[in-house]
Amino acid sequence: MQVIGAALGLAVCSTSIGAQQATGSGALAPQPSDTIVRLALDSARARGVPFVTLLDEAVYRLESDGRSRLELRQVVQLLDANAARSAAERALAYQGGTQTLTMRWVRVLRLNGEVISDSVAQSQDAEVPVSMSNPIYTGQRVRRLSLAGVGPGVIIDMAYTIEQRTPPRPGDFMARWTLGGPVPLRRSRFVVDVPSSLPVQIVERNLVTRRAEQDTAGRRVYVWSADDQLPLRNEPFASDSNGVVASVLIGPAGTWAPVASWYDALAKSRYTVSPAVAQRADSLLAASGARTRIDTVRALHRWVAQDVRYVSISLGQGGYQPRTPEEVLRTGVGDCKDKATLFIALLRRARIDAEPVLLNITGRPLANVPSVLQFNHAIAAVRIDGQWHFTDLTAELLPFGELPTSYQGAFALQVSVRGDAVPVTLPVASASAQSSTTRLTVRIDGEGRAVGVGEETATGMMAMAMRMAMVSAPDSARRSALTRSMSQRISGGVLGDVTVDSLQAFNGRDLGTTPALRYAVRYDRAWRTVGSSRVLQVPPPLRGPAKQFAAGVQSLEALGTRRLPIDASRVIPPGVTVMEWKATLPPGWTAELPPNARATSFFGSYESTWSLVGNELRLVRMMTGSRGVYPPERIAEVLVWLRAVGSDDVEFVSLVPSR
Repeated sequence: MQVIGAALGLAVCSTSIGAQQATGSGALAPQPSDTIVRLALDSARARGVPFVTLLDEAVYRLESDGRSRLELRQVVQLLDANAARSAAERALAYQGGTQTLTMRWVRVLRLNGEVISDSVAQSQDAEVPVSMSNPIYTGQRVRRLSLAGVGPGVIIDMAYTIEQRTPPRPGDFMARWTLGGPVPLRRSRFVVDVPSSLPVQIVERNLVTRRAEQDTAGRRVYVWSADDQLPLRNEPFASDSNGVVASVLIGPAGTWAPVASWYDALAKSRYTVSPAVAQRADSLLAASGARTRIDTVRALHRWVAQDVRYVSISLGQGGYQPRTPEEVLRTGVGDCKDKATLFIALLRRARIDAEPVLLNITGRPLANVPSVLQFNHAIAAVRIDGQWHFTDLTAELLPFGELPTSYQGAFALQVSVRGDAVPVTLPVASASAQSSTTRLTVRIDGEGRAVGVGEETATGMMAMAMRMAMVSAPDSARRSALTRSMSQRISGGVLGDVTVDSLQAFNGRDLGTTPALRYAVRYDRAWRTVGSSRVLQVPPPLRGPAKQFAAGVQSLEALGTRRLPIDASRVIPPGVTVMEWKATLPPGWTAELPPNARATSFFGSYESTWSLVGNELRLVRMMTGSRGVYPPERIAEVLVWLRAVGSDDVEFVSLVPSR
């Protein structure tokens, strides 16, 4: 599902809008070359940026039935060779089934206004390759353009039109734009032209000037403009929502009821279970030994999530109407709404309440803009013991009731069995439900040989990597490859030859099993002699994140004053990470314990504890992350925390042999 705002290639992070008065017809007209080049910057003023957006402009003309015409224009000044190479090949996106893209003009100019080229050297339309992993249904096409005469120091002036012939839902629309980006922007303008009688919802964020409005001949025209916008750099740990980026979104006014009713009308006939599908479901339930309602839900979930192959393609009415369970069973494939519909149909047949849920996996929908264009994904909600549980049937390695982190806390639209709209906020998993634990227990002899056991477990989203590694039962070749990889990871190039064997694995596709690995480990260089001292080497996987966080301090300090708010979950992912090392030393040996470390901040905590009981040396590192958005001024606390953790970089422990 597409909204306006796709940039013209170079300004991918910022599609602002540009700079002349709209004509009476709402069309953009070419400006003379000398007018364009007056906006050009002296390259010395734009040092360090690859290009400058001189002019960004759009006119969006909407009709009451949802048909629209979007005219876009972008003028960029190229400043270095890398920008020129990128700009010479452009790709413009549009929806093949419902939209038409028309090029208006493409000109390449010198800074004195001389036209180097006034046509495209080569143009070709192509389908966007279907994603086999990202669960978004799409019918997107791209027009690939090759430009002539492009090089450092030139100006590219490009304009094109995207016409929405038929909206996905009658009367539905959405347009959004961002003013500003990672490069300097000289002039911008966004014009929206709608019928005066059409109610619209406008969401404005962080604008520096007020919009202009005018009513003429039954039309209302809104104009947003901005000049000479400073570049907005990327900043680590930045939240998606902030008080800096200026943006505009316009969509329908009203409630979500029409959207839910529309989707229900498309989907309600698709919940019929044919005899063939019923027979397949009954055989699956019988084979699983399901006895309770939750047993039934989990058995059907596992089949739909794992055995119905996911494909990301546009099927049905504009990519919104699901196929029938019979079609999905017959073909063995389905996209997100197909899989959700099949799952819901089977649960309703078992007299278990289940309903579709529409959401967006690449952004955060706004609850006050009731447009189906905000959604690009479908999951299912299931009611068990009076409580709704949400599950994504395209996430084949996530157990029932768990959601990817990116969905959690987002707005979504649940469509009831009666076709009513039920706005929901998707649940957020607690930090304690996301965990990763690594334990290495070894016994070391006087020659430096170590023999022991490694254990690794994980829960929640932190278990995904382990599940993916064990998605198929390891045969001898796969088991050998896994143990070699684990040996190299434990050795880190400092422990000599590490041997991992006797691997006790798990089935990554068994969603009822907590991911866990257990293995035997041996290595011959646990300690070494340095001068007259003996030092015990800390295994690399247990050294913690000190080097990574120390490097983070340097990159943050280099940025200077921060502008964007801090997303705590991007400093440390929500959850608990535990690393534990137990090393039994030779009889009578002791060790000089490194200092403990502790750091606590608004986004999480870190603790590293050393202890020696008898001749057992023990290290426990625990890191806990949280959620929340905090003002940019608190980056000073992040730096303090990163420095504290970065200083906990213990590679060796001094040993004291028995006398």
